[in-house]
Parts: sequence; C-alpha cells; structure tokens
Amino acid sequence: MRKIALLLCALFIVSAAFADENEKKHPIDLELEKRLSNAHTTLEISEAFGWAAREWDKLLNENYRALMQDLSNELQEQLRASQREWIKFRDLEFAFNADFHYYFGGTIARINAAAFQCDFVRERALRLGNYLKSYEEDLD
Repeated sequence: MRKIALLLCALFIVSAAFADENEKKHPIDLELEKRLSNAHTTLEISEAFGWAAREWDKLLNENYRALMQDLSNELQEQLRASQREWIKFRDLEFAFNADFHYYFGGTIARINAAAFQCDFVRERALRLGNYLKSYEEDLD
C-alpha cells in the first residue's frame, strides 16, 4: 500500500509539472516519465527526479551559453545579472523547500523536494530556450 501511495504522489507531482497538454513533451520529460513508471521505492523516485534535474541543468547551461554568444553587450550584462540572481533565488528556494517538507517528515518529503527542484530548473531551462528560439526567429 505504501508503494502505491508513493507512486501516486509522484505521478501527481509529475502530472502537475507537465499539465499543459498542448505543449509537445520534451525528451527529458518523456525519459522522466519512463523512469518514474519503473520506480518502485522512494529512493528510485527521488533518483529519477534527480536525474531529470541534472539534465535540465545541462540544457539550462547550454541555452545560457548560446544566448550569451548572440546577444549585444548590454543584453549579455542583463542576462548575466538575471542568471546570477536566479541562482541565488534557486538556492534559497531549494533550502526552504527541503526544510519545509522535512519539517513535516515522512518518506514523501524526499520525493517532494526532488520533484520541486526538477520542476524549478526545468522552468528556467525552458525559459532560456524560449528566449533563444525567439532570438533565432527574429533573425530569420
């Protein structure tokens, strides 16, 4: 029963993170769904979210570097400042989120923290990707 509850909770978190059905699913999202469907323990579910967060972070950095190559000096400075502040905010949010969930205890805290971190980094990676896409479209 406990495994079913954990899996249902993880699936709820994932479905909330990927609620926009009109959006084509990213390969990282698809692989995460696959990993979650094969996960049977709290550790496996947390590891799946951890894997996805690392992949989103790689994409975030790729998008950031690509944008920095193409932008004017002024926009580069703005993006650099924005990214530095986002990193500070990310670190504060991760710390608060982990403490918040661990405060209430239980095995689900680990999953909630991992899912939150994954979704948080995903959002920034996609946002930077959208900036890059818009910039490239404007050049065409």
